[in-house]
Amino acid sequence: MHCKVRNHSDLDMRKTLPLVKSLYSYAQRKMGFNHPADITFQSDAKNANLNLGKTAYYHPDTYTITIYTDKRHIKDVLRSMAHELVHHDQNCNGAFEGSFESGPGYAQKDDRMRELERDAYERGNMIFRDWEDTYKQALNETNYYRKETPKMSKNITE
Repeated sequence: MHCKVRNHSDLDMRKTLPLVKSLYSYAQRKMGFNHPADITFQSDAKNANLNLGKTAYYHPDTYTITIYTDKRHIKDVLRSMAHELVHHDQNCNGAFEGSFESGPGYAQKDDRMRELERDAYERGNMIFRDWEDTYKQALNETNYYRKETPKMSKNITE
C-alpha cells in the first residue's frame, strides 16, 4: 500500500526511512486498514522547547499523520507513528464519522474519544513492541548468518 512520506525535519531519512517503511507495512498487515496514510515528519523548534509539547497528531479528513521530531529519539518518533496509525485504522473503520471533540481535554470530556485514545495507546504500543522485536530478530538472524557462514575453501574445486 502506497504511503507518502514527507520530511520537513532534520531526520536523516537514509537511516529513518527503512524503519518507517517496515513499521508501516507491519502495522498495515496487523490492522488491515484499507486506505493509505500520508506521514509528515515535522520540525518545530518552539514546540520542541515546551516540556509538554505536541508529539504527533492524526488528521482524519486527509488521512495524514504529522509527527514532531525535534529533540526526540527515533524510537519515540516511531512509537508515535504506531499510535497515530491506530487512529488511522480507527478512521478507516468509521470511528471518526459524525462530530467529535478534538481540542484540549478531548479525552477527558468525550467518552468515545477517551476509548479511541485508550485503544491507540494499547494497540499502538503493542504493535510497536511486536514490530521492534520482529525487526531486531530479523537483523540478528541476518547478522548471525553473515558472521557464522563459513568461508568457502579455496582448495575445493568443481
